[in-house]
Amino acid sequence: MLSPMVTLILASDEMMDRAMGHVLPYTLFEIPGLGISFTNHMFMVLTASVLVYVVFAYTARQTRTGTTKSLDDYTTDGKFAQFFETICQFIRDNVVKPQLGGMTDRYIPYIWTVFFFIMFSNLLGMIPIGSIVGGIAFALNGMGISIPQYHGWYAHWWGTSTGNIAVTSALASVSLVAIIGIGIREQGTKYFAHFAPVPFKPIGMAPVALLLVALEIIGLLVKCGVLAMRLFGVMVGGHLVIGVMLGMIFLFGSYIVGVGMVLLTLGLSILELFIALLQAFIFTFLTTLFIAAGAAHHEHDEHHDHDDELEHGVEPVAAEAHA
Repeated sequence: MLSPMVTLILASDEMMDRAMGHVLPYTLFEIPGLGISFTNHMFMVLTASVLVYVVFAYTARQTRTGTTKSLDDYTTDGKFAQFFETICQFIRDNVVKPQLGGMTDRYIPYIWTVFFFIMFSNLLGMIPIGSIVGGIAFALNGMGISIPQYHGWYAHWWGTSTGNIAVTSALASVSLVAIIGIGIREQGTKYFAHFAPVPFKPIGMAPVALLLVALEIIGLLVKCGVLAMRLFGVMVGGHLVIGVMLGMIFLFGSYIVGVGMVLLTLGLSILELFIALLQAFIFTFLTTLFIAAGAAHHEHDEHHDHDDELEHGVEPVAAEAHA
């Protein structure tokens, strides 16, 4: 049973609407004739996508090489472009290359896209645009200028798109397609051998092998499901805590409680800024690991000694290696 305090907070729709405006989905308008609703989270997905394109179109122009072959042709212009170039270099050299090796440059564009899309989505979700616009509307109303109240249609255009399970599920689904597609591209039909760790022969092993195949498939689906749930849960959790803390201000109506909750909320917001970057990194890192697990080439030479150990024992192999 919920405590009376939490019950009172949840009971106030207006209070929670103000505190949870970043997380909750709101219908902005419906497309006539199609019955499709355009929500604030859709708007944020579109905004993050456009922002990624614009930022890196500009960065690419600043890093484009010239024709004089001088040192200036290979120097990135501007601190803004240099900042994003540094992040790209870090992701490539420290996250992707240790896992994918020679395949890095073939698939790094997808990894970069995932990282920066999630990072921009997380960071944009921390900007209280609705509250800022609502405050301006409130001030203008106080000056006698007729503006709709805070809870007008404009108040919920912003939000945290990665706090929507549909968005994170779509990201995880794209990663699932990438994991399988890259694995097939790199290994062909041999990729499916990953799902059969033991042979189906002799016939007595067939039930066990079939069970393991099912478990491997379920395991891959669970891995991608965890990607979606982790990002969704963490981004929603922070906003929920902040929402409850702000709700206590309205609940107690005390200046002391208000100041304390504001300070705690400020500290938690700083922590959320770190978490927003960390979750983008974690999603990217795990996606890279899953891609590498399916795309890695297993050459015969790599397993030659291991196979000999199984057939002849460890000592002959060790003696051969020593010789």
